Amino acid sequence: MLTVTQIDYIKHLREIEGASVNEIATRIECSWKTAKKYADSNIDLQMKYKQKRRRRVMEGYEEWIEAWLEEDQRMPKKQRRTARKIYEGLVELGYQGSDRTVREYVRRMKQKQQESRQEQAVRLEHIPGEAQVDFGELQAINGTQVKTYHELIVSFPYSNAQFCRVLPAENAVCLFHGLQSIFEEMGGTPTVMRFDNMSPIVTKILVGTDRALTEMFKTFQWHYRFQAEFCNPGKGNEKGSVENKVGYVRRNSFTPMPVIKELEEFNREVIEKMREDRNRVHYRKGALISELWQDDTARLLTLPHGPLEIVQMNTRVVNKYGEIRVDDHLYRVPNVRPRCRVLIKAYWDRLEILDEYGEELLHTCPKFYFQDAKNINWAAELEMFIQKPRAVERAVYLKALPDSIKEYFLSTKDLGDRKNRIKAMVDVLGRYPLEVAERAATSSLQYGRTDGASLKTFAAHEAGALNPDPLPFKEPWTPSDVAQWQPDLSVYDLLGVVSLG
Repeated sequence: MLTVTQIDYIKHLREIEGASVNEIATRIECSWKTAKKYADSNIDLQMKYKQKRRRRVMEGYEEWIEAWLEEDQRMPKKQRRTARKIYEGLVELGYQGSDRTVREYVRRMKQKQQESRQEQAVRLEHIPGEAQVDFGELQAINGTQVKTYHELIVSFPYSNAQFCRVLPAENAVCLFHGLQSIFEEMGGTPTVMRFDNMSPIVTKILVGTDRALTEMFKTFQWHYRFQAEFCNPGKGNEKGSVENKVGYVRRNSFTPMPVIKELEEFNREVIEKMREDRNRVHYRKGALISELWQDDTARLLTLPHGPLEIVQMNTRVVNKYGEIRVDDHLYRVPNVRPRCRVLIKAYWDRLEILDEYGEELLHTCPKFYFQDAKNINWAAELEMFIQKPRAVERAVYLKALPDSIKEYFLSTKDLGDRKNRIKAMVDVLGRYPLEVAERAATSSLQYGRTDGASLKTFAAHEAGALNPDPLPFKEPWTPSDVAQWQPDLSVYDLLGVVSLG
């Protein structure tokens, strides 16, 4: 094959010097046929030269660019190589072409990478019996507070069925208690469960897919015999089914903000909602989720003969004030001598305190959660309905109010009268606790005196009844955070100096 320079010289001999084909073949030392081909053809030598030159300039450097772009996919976005940086790197390797050529090649390679990722992201056909697990947060009204609860979701990608438990925290005992409850509801255990690297399960991320696991999780996994898989760090899309379910359940089951009076009762309502949700058609397969769920059910592992006790055990020493500290909260331990060592059995909902040897149950108390709970400002929440009295019927916080207050608002259809009642109740709640307002509303309805002035009068009376003359104070025990406080008496030494000055 002739070079571009030889071809160019053939064209020069033919067109400029007027040489014959035989003369050209002799001078170039090629066959007559070859000389004839290039001497009388219309080949665009400039284009052919450019094409040849582009390939020659980039040859040997493409693999560097591809390797760098692949490496960058594992780097933070803000710290990935730009086309300019790639060009500078190639120059250091001996590249002599233009940066424009590099930029164009980088653009094409990034486009190919994106198309490849899109192909990989195409929805895979999941195997029945495999599940994904994740937590989400929700706000709920409990008593007079707004508390943050946690929704544990177990999703089955094959059927699109989901199961949910609302829990007070994302700690180990809550997680495994929730999973155990879901297993019992399903009547079996998933064959494979995919998790992210949550702390109740993973203590350390090792090389590749290897994980150092907590002893509690290893015991739980051994008991229920499922296979565990873990997402790569920062790759929540690797369990995209359950990621979507967390938001779906929150939007469809916990919006607007629910009222939770008793958690186990609320979870029974959640179970029924999840069961009803399975009666809809699968978004892609065209069959009911409940029908597809039967395929998942058929692949579930059988449950063990008995449930596993979900508990964490530790020992504590009772301080001199009769307290123990568990998870940064002090618990009173009555009838136990200070400095005694006790055994703590921490379940998801309670603490059992036993003697050091675990033979005698000394005390049981509820587990404390919701340190960050927010008190509801009832006056502020109801004030907005003074100008919109009709809307109070659908108010989120109305569900959390005592029945007597709800009836006080809703027993009249006259919007003017309702407006005055709301205004009066806002005033009462701005002055007194909720229990006073509740009793005032009860008296107002009982005696048929529902005007605002009467409500305020009843509230003032109830406040006096709830706060009689105080009895002599008798403190059964002194909390440690109070008893340990020591006043600074040195400030009194300065009083004489100040007065003389």
